[in-house]
Amino acid sequence: MKNEVFHSFLREQKLYKILSRIAKYVSISFLIIYLYLLFSSSYTASPLIVVINYLAILTSFSGIITFKYFEIPTLLLAVFTEGKSAEFFQLGPEQKQLIWRKAGREDVLPPDPTAEFINTNLHLYDRYPWKRIGKIYSVGYLVVILTSIFYLTSVYLETGFQN
Repeated sequence: MKNEVFHSFLREQKLYKILSRIAKYVSISFLIIYLYLLFSSSYTASPLIVVINYLAILTSFSGIITFKYFEIPTLLLAVFTEGKSAEFFQLGPEQKQLIWRKAGREDVLPPDPTAEFINTNLHLYDRYPWKRIGKIYSVGYLVVILTSIFYLTSVYLETGFQN
């Protein structure tokens, strides 16, 4: 049981790294398309440049949402709702300390922390529901990105980015 719980934490951290890397690649691809459109002779006042700019800004903003989503590991967030019965308390001291540090805490976690200690130190009472916000944002982001890519592709197929 302890290993399954800790492996779920490791999967969550791996997902964070993957999503951050994907966001970086999407931003770089928008930058390349933007620079191509910017330096082509006839497209300096094109609405396509505006679309690319907005997509780049939206993707950069996604980094903030991704950070807030993964800021505190799910195992520690469960302490707020489940209390002492949370899976976090079933882990070993080294694993607890690693998860504690992933939450941005550099201080040493006591050997037998209470749910109240974790809730107070991580300010879980005042925390927005970033897990739900992140999921809603992801759906909206995908709709905007896919619609914009469809628009850019259709314009490219029709005009080849030529006026």
